Amino acid sequence: MTARSKHMKIIDISQKIQPDMLVYPGDPHFSSRLVSSFKQGDMCEVSELTIGSHCGTHVDAPLHMIPGGETVESMPLVNFIGPCRVLTMPAAIINEKMLQEANIQPGERILLRTDPEGKALRSGRFNPSVLSMRAAQYLAQQKVLLVGIDSPTVENMELCDGEVHRELLHAGVVILEGVDLREATEERYFLSALPLRLSRENGAPCRAVLLKED
Repeated sequence: MTARSKHMKIIDISQKIQPDMLVYPGDPHFSSRLVSSFKQGDMCEVSELTIGSHCGTHVDAPLHMIPGGETVESMPLVNFIGPCRVLTMPAAIINEKMLQEANIQPGERILLRTDPEGKALRSGRFNPSVLSMRAAQYLAQQKVLLVGIDSPTVENMELCDGEVHRELLHAGVVILEGVDLREATEERYFLSALPLRLSRENGAPCRAVLLKED
């Protein structure tokens, strides 16, 4: 969804959180239950939410894959806010060579747009695109602040041994998964992807947006 202020284009790259959304196999499904409502004669509406820490568009904290790792509320805020590049790479596996050709620099925030037309989202299935191990090592060596991807995980869902995650998280690279980059047709934006400030948690959903001056 794109909105415009007087001098700014805002692209919402977050998934809509709703009961029928896809969740990673084995993760909790989202649900919402009214505990007070106008229909019941209450003065306000309040809901009880059930949600997984890696639901929809979300951030992985080191604790997600590293025993004793850093928790989501202690991660540096600078990683989540600042200039970013959207790299359109429609491939099932993002490899090291593809990233090298993009000339990634230390301190960048990188979003990988592997499904430009959003075919997976529109069809209600997972986008299978992932990072290769060598690609993860390259990003770690380049000391990027954040890597995001428009699939539910940077990791091969069938293999899912956690090695790609650990390579990035050990290097202090924030992992942002499940972004919707269909409308991000340019390369350079300003990113804001702050996770919920959950205490002692392994990850958190976030509202991620891209900003661009008109």
